[in-house]
Amino acid sequence: MNLLARFEEVAESLFTGMFKKNNNSRLQPVELAKELVRIMQKNKQVSISQVYVPNVYRVFLHSSDWSPFANFGDAFLIELSKYLYAEGKKSGFTFLSKPSIELHSDDTVKPHEMFIEVDFDDSIEVFWEDDDEYEEESQESSESTDWRNQTNIFQGELPYDLRNSYEQSRKIRYVLEIIQGPDSGKTFPLEEENIHIGRHGQCEIVLQDPEVSRRHLKLSGGGEDWVIDDLGSTNGTWLNGQRIAKQKIGLGDRVEIGQTVFILRHR
Repeated sequence: MNLLARFEEVAESLFTGMFKKNNNSRLQPVELAKELVRIMQKNKQVSISQVYVPNVYRVFLHSSDWSPFANFGDAFLIELSKYLYAEGKKSGFTFLSKPSIELHSDDTVKPHEMFIEVDFDDSIEVFWEDDDEYEEESQESSESTDWRNQTNIFQGELPYDLRNSYEQSRKIRYVLEIIQGPDSGKTFPLEEENIHIGRHGQCEIVLQDPEVSRRHLKLSGGGEDWVIDDLGSTNGTWLNGQRIAKQKIGLGDRVEIGQTVFILRHR
């Protein structure tokens, strides 16, 4: 039995028929588990000897999806944490602690959808007893991997701030530089043709600014031909002092969203 099947079996025993297979009327536990793994993998950060993944996950669900999960309190969150930890261990990832998972009700999220914010926090402690069955599945899945896949929980002094973007090994010609706001001083390499900027973990560039929307804007294009597209944000997007909906942006142009100001520049 693989890790996901093991989790699904445990979830079914917890919820005793509340969630039925092939029932699309409500968000399924396995959908939440799979999305957590995807977000974990998407937000991994690489150092010389370790591959770090977030250890804090804040999941925002519509109240109709949140209520069934909330009724079971910590029991379900612990199973999610065990599953995510086992998947991370199988892939050789390093956590700063066992994963902390929070579920929040938010009716700005559509039913059957979810937003997940992530963080790296070495100050938290998460306690649960090791699960022998998850452990066996994780070990069996990683038997053929090399020494790099033996990392678990990092202990010791952090080599750098994991909240900052890490330096990419390949050459990037352009970067986005934050010059004002909570993330001031950070730079982000522009590697993809479509880059979403906002507060939640599914964005390519995640900001800590509370006045920035979860999905605030999209930056698309490449080279010196970039277009900025406001995604219906609450506080708007301002280009060189003018509020815009969609506009071409050039190197050195000043973009303001919430408390944050950034520019595009050569690396």
